[in-house]
Amino acid sequence: MRFSICLLLSLIAATAFANELEAGKTVFQQTCASCHMVDGAGLPGAFPPLKQSDYFKKAQAAAVVKILEHGLTGEVTVNGQKFNSAMPPQNLSDQEMSDVLNYVSVALNGGKAAFKPEQVKKLRAAK
Repeated sequence: MRFSICLLLSLIAATAFANELEAGKTVFQQTCASCHMVDGAGLPGAFPPLKQSDYFKKAQAAAVVKILEHGLTGEVTVNGQKFNSAMPPQNLSDQEMSDVLNYVSVALNGGKAAFKPEQVKKLRAAK
């Protein structure tokens, strides 16, 4: 009985996580893919990759939330290549921001889902 409850809870958690990643993929496709491409590989010379991105992997949570909320202009170096373009601010809810950041972390960078909407809200308020 105890094993069944643990298994059921694990299945529920896995389903919820899969739903969040799917939601993040949707936000990515609607918001990010036009510049960073559907596969996250970016556009050489114009827009940096989000897939296997050393910049994303090294960035603090507050920094990536700030980039999404306020945009980013000026030169950045990603995977040893320099990019100098402008990313406009993204009009995303805390949930959407959390979902897309987790999608980029997990699906495009082999990382972990580290963002929760409550955390994003706090980081946005901290400015």
